[in-house]
Amino acid sequence: MELKRGPRGHGRAKRLQPLSAVTALVLGAVAVLSLREPSSWAARSALIAAAGEEEGTNPSCETIRFEEKKAVEPRLRNWEKAAAEGRTLLGYGTKASKLLNKTLDSYDKAVRAKLGEGSSCEGSREVLDHELQQQLHSIFLMQRSTIEQVLYQRLKKDLLRKMRRKKRELNVKEKLRLLHGAMNDYDSQVKELLPYFVENTERDRAEKRLSELQWGIGDTPEAKEMQQRWKMERMRRMPMRQSKGISVSLSPGMRLMFRPSGFGNFQVYSRRQVGPMHNPNEVSIGLHNDGKVIDVYNKKPTPPLIKFQPTIGIDVSASWLPYDPT
Repeated sequence: MELKRGPRGHGRAKRLQPLSAVTALVLGAVAVLSLREPSSWAARSALIAAAGEEEGTNPSCETIRFEEKKAVEPRLRNWEKAAAEGRTLLGYGTKASKLLNKTLDSYDKAVRAKLGEGSSCEGSREVLDHELQQQLHSIFLMQRSTIEQVLYQRLKKDLLRKMRRKKRELNVKEKLRLLHGAMNDYDSQVKELLPYFVENTERDRAEKRLSELQWGIGDTPEAKEMQQRWKMERMRRMPMRQSKGISVSLSPGMRLMFRPSGFGNFQVYSRRQVGPMHNPNEVSIGLHNDGKVIDVYNKKPTPPLIKFQPTIGIDVSASWLPYDPT
């Protein structure tokens, strides 16, 4: 079968007709996507692909792009898995930048080797560039979110710990000092994860969330519990209300003495306070072996074996100052 080749311009026009139909479908889908998310990576990549088709992109360029993308997919999947598990990759910014540049350089070398020095695959190269940037940017955002969450929990613990130590609410200066320390840590950690093609570190978002935490720390359940405990302690330490004038308090008690036979060379004595703290009673118990000694006070030859004596204590106090609960 013999194939006849027509004029160059006519042949090119025939080849572009089916591509224009595909391009129309792609551009229509991109238009709908752009209404929802105008600056999305998907819209940009689709536009680049459509432009490449309109220019008559060589299918070999797309094959090379697919091969280069497939070569780096295992590493990208490992990074995505680690970031999804809440881990941060040491030196991710440098690694991601090198991966992107190395892949694009490998793509250029493959194009020159397979298609010749004069070949141009700018459309496919742009698609590959934006696809890799999109994935690497997504991995960066997951790690940044992990750092923000860790700093959020740490700032909360620091604020509550300082409140617990000082037994009061923190003032503005103390809160801002802890907030600035958390943001400094955020900047230093995110800097190591930032690839060169990512401009927004989401610092404003993290600062807003941490700021809301430090201003509203008093409304957290942990802080409210501490405030209630401090209030109860202050009430327990508060002195009882006293009225002006003279007050008299009577404290009854008793003394019990055992006086067995002897010459008074052994003596044991014990005294205890019983009853409420504000009005205690005193109980005294003693042992004295002076049973053979003359009882001079009672004018008897021997003292009684058991001696019981009730007592009463009188406490007189005067208060002339007004009560001040503060």
